[in-house]
Amino acid sequence: MPIPFRPIARLLTRTLRLAPRVDTSSVEPFISKLGQAGQGQGVLITANHYSAPDFQAWWIAIIISAVVPANIHWVVTSGWEDSGWLTGFTHWLFPRGARILGFTPMPAMPPNPAEIEQRALAVRKVLRYASHSANPVIGLVPEGGDSPGGLLSSLPPGAGRFMHLLSQSCPLMLPVGVWTEWGRINLKFGSTYHLEVPAGLSPHERDSQVGNTIMRQIAILVPERLRGQYQ
Repeated sequence: MPIPFRPIARLLTRTLRLAPRVDTSSVEPFISKLGQAGQGQGVLITANHYSAPDFQAWWIAIIISAVVPANIHWVVTSGWEDSGWLTGFTHWLFPRGARILGFTPMPAMPPNPAEIEQRALAVRKVLRYASHSANPVIGLVPEGGDSPGGLLSSLPPGAGRFMHLLSQSCPLMLPVGVWTEWGRINLKFGSTYHLEVPAGLSPHERDSQVGNTIMRQIAILVPERLRGQYQ
């Protein structure tokens, strides 16, 4: 059995020098019911991959897990790239940590051709978890990597199609914007929504439309200076 992550996340969050500023005002009743029996629908939580000199991206999953009263199945990186001697160590450590916590490790973006099979296996594992779980709550950061200045960036190819497939089991999309300001971490939860994808789109068009829809829902939650191409 995986170790529940939420108690760990709440403990880690209390170690921060400044308590995060969390805005759940638009979805407070919904979030309070997450994880309860009879919730009714699966949920896909999507957040921006924010990082800054005073903020490491792993805090995104930690703080969201501390706030949301549900067992979130996170899709996490299977290891860092271009990090010197740490690269190999993280590729050994991260998948083991993910298994202990019941998460799915996935190769980092941009994709390494040598990891295509590993990525496909991870995608199938997440989709299987979503389709075989009652009211699953899945969390992911679709950009898959850091961007200069913490700006929102375009999604890697296939991310939109992946989330569209996930939405079949997790039809409720819950966007979260993450950023830091004056040394304090800020999270803003947006209203839930359903993906609406027109019929007849090509796989490439569907990938692009779903990705843009999800990123624009996140963009409205972060300061304008961080919205990048999603102004």
